[in-house]
Amino acid sequence: MRNDASAKPRIVLIEDNPSDVYLMGFALEQSGLVFELTNFQSGADALPILCPDAGSEQNPDDLLTPDLILLDLNTPGPDGFEVLARIKSNAELAGVPVAIITSSESPADKRRAKLLGATMYIQKPTQLTAFINDVGNAVKMLLALGKPAARSAA
Repeated sequence: MRNDASAKPRIVLIEDNPSDVYLMGFALEQSGLVFELTNFQSGADALPILCPDAGSEQNPDDLLTPDLILLDLNTPGPDGFEVLARIKSNAELAGVPVAIITSSESPADKRRAKLLGATMYIQKPTQLTAFINDVGNAVKMLLALGKPAARSAA
């Protein structure tokens, strides 16, 4: 995470549904946040940029260290659980808050996400107003968790 208090928070969204990507961006804008949003449509797209394999020839300038990761469980391979496990086992990303944002109501999914280190589990609300409020409030709270006190007063 960055320490520049004036920097916009970097939010990574790993979501393959274009409608949900649009709604997430809209919810964040409606919450009054100023942010940088990077969307990956799959774990296969995100992982090489977020946490490349040891010894890979990745250019350090191409790596992305976000302030928050929003992760759908049902993305094309690897699935959200595998992506979460890789993120939390990466020394650079282990402290980055990860919110699971999914339509799954499964108690087993909630338990597994928690065991793998998810900071929050958000079930996607079906009503637009609830989606905007729930997601916006959750993201504000999660960004405040990961920042020094001077940055959390946004």
